[in-house]
Amino acid sequence: MSLTDKAGHVTSSRIFAALVGMAGSFILFAAYLVIPPAGIFSGLLAPFPAAYYRFRHGRATGIIIILGTTAAMTAYFGLSAGTFYLVQCGLIALLLPELLLRGFSATRSIVWTTAAIVTLLTVVVLFFSMTSGQNVHQIVVAEIQKSVAQAADIYEKSGVKGEELAVLKQTMATAAELVIRMYPALIIITLIGMVGCNLALLRRFTAGMGVSLNINEFRAYKNPDILVWGLIAAGFSLLADNPIITTPAINALAIIVVLYFLQGLAVLSTVIARQSIAGVLRAGLYIMLLLQPYLAALVAAIGIFDLWGDFRTPRKQEKL
Repeated sequence: MSLTDKAGHVTSSRIFAALVGMAGSFILFAAYLVIPPAGIFSGLLAPFPAAYYRFRHGRATGIIIILGTTAAMTAYFGLSAGTFYLVQCGLIALLLPELLLRGFSATRSIVWTTAAIVTLLTVVVLFFSMTSGQNVHQIVVAEIQKSVAQAADIYEKSGVKGEELAVLKQTMATAAELVIRMYPALIIITLIGMVGCNLALLRRFTAGMGVSLNINEFRAYKNPDILVWGLIAAGFSLLADNPIITTPAINALAIIVVLYFLQGLAVLSTVIARQSIAGVLRAGLYIMLLLQPYLAALVAAIGIFDLWGDFRTPRKQEKL
C-alpha cells in the first residue's frame, strides 16, 4: 500500500469514527433528555464515544465529535440543550483523556475534570442571569416544586386519597425542601459519578491500544486523611441556627459522605476479592445496595473508620 493509499485510509477511518462517535453521543444524550429518569444512565455515558475516539484517532477526532454533537443537539433540541451537552459531556470528553495521557492519577483526573465543569457551569449560569435578568435559583426551585406537584397529582389520580394522600404530600414537600437546599451538592455528586463511569470505561476499552494510564484498581481508593476534619466541621456547622451557615454545610457534608461511601466500597471490594467466591459476594453487595439504600450509610461509616482501622491491610496471625 502506497503512502497516498495509507493516508486516504487513515482519513476515511477518522471520518467514519467521527460519524459513529457523533451518532452514539447524540443518541445517548438525547435519551437522557427525552426519557428521564431511565435516560439518566445513558446520560452518564454520553461523553464516552468522543473520549474513546480521542484515544483511538487523536485529539482532532474527539473535538470534531464534540462540536458535531453540540451542533446536532442545538439544531434538534435548542440552544439550551446544546450548551448543556457542551458544558457537561463535551468538557468531560475533552479534558479527561488529556489529563490521563499526561499521567494524572484517576483521583486527580476526576477532581480536576469535575472542578473545571463546575467552574464553567457557574460562569454560564452567571452569564445567563446577567443577560436574561432571570434568577436561576428561582427557576430551579420552581422546577422542583412543579415536579413534586406533578408527582402528587399522579398519586391522587391513581387512587390515593384522604389522610394517606396528605401524609404523602407532606413527605414530598419535605423532600423537595431538602433537594432545594442540596441541589448544588447533588449536581457535583452526579458529575463525579459521570466522570468516574467514563474513566472506568476508558480504562477498560483502551487496554489494548498500548496506552499507559496511571489508573490504579478501585480497591486502592482512599481519601486524604485531612478530609475527616471537613466532615467534622460540616457536621458541627449544621448545629448553627443560620441558613447562611447550614446550607453550605449540608452541601459539603453530602459530598464528603459520598467520598467516604466510595472508600467504604473500596474496602469491601478488597475484602471480597480475598474470598473464593468473590464474584458472587460482589454481586450480592451491589444488589443489597440497590434494594436497601440505607446500607449506603453503613458503607460510608466503614470508609470513615478505615482511617483508623486500615481494614485493607492483611492481619498477621501471631504465633503462640
